[in-house]
Amino acid sequence: MLWLLVFDWCGFWAVLMIISGYMASVSVVTTVKWFWFLFGIGMFMPVVYSIARTFRETVIVRKDPEVLELYGKVAWLTIIIWCFYPIVWLFSEGFASFSVSFETVALMIMDVVAKCAFCFMITSAHESLGASGPVSHSREYV
Repeated sequence: MLWLLVFDWCGFWAVLMIISGYMASVSVVTTVKWFWFLFGIGMFMPVVYSIARTFRETVIVRKDPEVLELYGKVAWLTIIIWCFYPIVWLFSEGFASFSVSFETVALMIMDVVAKCAFCFMITSAHESLGASGPVSHSREYV
């Protein structure tokens, strides 16, 4: 039941991270904008720690090497992609080096890569996740 408490706290930090990112984007005063950005980065750290360590320890308890390997891949994909979001914000909103169009396209590409790669990795490992019901051994992707 400890993992439920950790998950709740991770969700709390994630919500604060998203709110602070929004506040940083809509702030007009430069110092306020940077305060919210740095606060959001501070809230990002516990989320990354939870993904990299705490949730991984929960997977280790299951003692299934295939699930552990899958979790490792998905977790690092998520962490790496999520690290690009503050970098794009830094150069678009923070330093005003990128245009709004570039920022929008960069965020869209990161969203698509993160979500599609995540879903593909999870669905391609369907058998190792202990699927219930009849298991099809064909690898057809539509």
